[in-house]
Amino acid sequence: AAPRVRLVTRFPLGLFRAWSYWQPDARVLVYPAPELPAQPLPAAGAASEDGHGTVGLDNFAGIRSYQAGDPLRHLAWRQIARLDPALGGQLVTKHFEGGAVAELTLDFAALPLQLDLERKLARLARWVLEAEQRALPYRFRLAQHDYGPALGDAHRAACLRALALFGQPEQP
Repeated sequence: AAPRVRLVTRFPLGLFRAWSYWQPDARVLVYPAPELPAQPLPAAGAASEDGHGTVGLDNFAGIRSYQAGDPLRHLAWRQIARLDPALGGQLVTKHFEGGAVAELTLDFAALPLQLDLERKLARLARWVLEAEQRALPYRFRLAQHDYGPALGDAHRAACLRALALFGQPEQP
C-alpha cells in the first residue's frame, strides 16, 4: 500500500494550522524480477538419447539472428565464416519449422531444490517472458495452478499473476 500523506495548511494568516492524513486506497501487483543472468529454457517434452527434446526440426526455414539460449548446434557456421568482423558481423542460427513439436513445460516442482524461493520465482518469470518472446507455446505449473499449453498476452498475464501471488492467501 502507498504510504500515508500528511496535508497541512496555515491559511489564512497563519493563525490556525489544519492537518489530515490521507492514505490512498490503491493496490498494486508486483511481478518477480526476471532472473539475471538468464538460464536456458528447459528441454521441451521427452528428451532424446542426447538429453535434448525435439522441437520442430523437420524443415529448414532460414537463417535468423542469434538469441541467447539458442543451441550451439544450430549456429550457421558457413554464414558466420563469411561475415567480416570489421563490418560488425553477428552470430546467426538456423531456424527450423514443422515436425513434431514437444511441449515446453515450465514447472516450479522441477526446479533445482537448492534454489531459494525468490530465485525459483525469478527463474520462472524469466522463462515465461522468454517463451513469449520466442513465440514458443508453454505449459505453466505452479502449486495448484496449471495453465496451457498456450501463448499470448492473457496466458503471460495469468502466469505472472500466479508468480506474484505465490504464497499469498487466495483472494475472492
